[in-house]
Amino acid sequence: MRIVALAVAALLAATAGGAGDVRRLRLCADPSNPPFSAQHATEPGFEIELARAIARTLGAELDVVWVPTAREVVALRPLYEGRCDVFMGLPVTPSFRDDKPDLAFSAPYYVMRQVLLSPTIGGAATLDELRGKLVGVQAMTLGDHLVYERGYRRKVYRNADEVFAALMTSEVDASVIDAPLGGWFALKTPGFRVVELSDAARDVPIGAAVRRTDTALRDQIDLALSELQAMTLGEMLSRYGLRPPPPRLAQAPAPAAPSATPALSAELREARSTYLTQCSQCHGTDAKGTPLAANLQAFKGSEDDFLRVVRNGRPGTAMVPWKGLISDEDIRGIARYLRQLAADPARP
Repeated sequence: MRIVALAVAALLAATAGGAGDVRRLRLCADPSNPPFSAQHATEPGFEIELARAIARTLGAELDVVWVPTAREVVALRPLYEGRCDVFMGLPVTPSFRDDKPDLAFSAPYYVMRQVLLSPTIGGAATLDELRGKLVGVQAMTLGDHLVYERGYRRKVYRNADEVFAALMTSEVDASVIDAPLGGWFALKTPGFRVVELSDAARDVPIGAAVRRTDTALRDQIDLALSELQAMTLGEMLSRYGLRPPPPRLAQAPAPAAPSATPALSAELREARSTYLTQCSQCHGTDAKGTPLAANLQAFKGSEDDFLRVVRNGRPGTAMVPWKGLISDEDIRGIARYLRQLAADPARP
């Protein structure tokens, strides 16, 4: 363990500007994404607070490199390019991790779950109580998938802010949404409550990532997380409307064995990331479809046909219009990735 500590010390020291400078850990974070991160003096977000606590444990000070996180490829670029050392809040799942061979992932520090958000008076306490109600959901999220799967009436919005506005004006009766977003809204908005939903299939472990070449730093982050979990992590999360984590989170899954399948081009890798982020919840990570969504590997239309379907949606199905949510360029990239996937079934 001392070897790991010395390696991390050397890594952190390399980020110092000169003799006498303190060691620094550079974090990539979104400046306007509460409750995760924000440029706010008293409410910086739980990921900023956790990163500061990790840095203190490592004997370092935290610097934040502010980057927008609306698009994964843009958000992760500073990490890949060495402009920051760690990125918090990433899924520690095989489908996400295996698409990032140049990153190493920490153990998870909490599990992203879905919650039922509704008015305190007259709201719903269970999913069964949503029958006959109108449920607001964010397009193509796990909450959207869950509500559609159960056959409840749903109204789809582009983002969480639109869902919350609909709740406050009683345009919808309730929402099913990611726990951090729902918990933060209820914490800040009197008259609403959250009920955590038990659904292991939609639980997503969340951790941090560093560059693959910085595995010593990853190991030290894991040690810090273990220490913080026993001391302050639960209290930190609770202040942002999140339930404390279980007493001991599982270690990060071991990386998958290297594949003999030829690597995708940079363009198709970016398209795969967009597909996994935006589409796989309904269509599956292999794009072969689910009981709720079509087998995209079997799509026989042209690239223009695919663009038209994704932009306009399919009325009467879970497929809502994605015009304005995903760029035409990204949609065409997904179409090309799906053609490659269909031509090479062994590809992960």
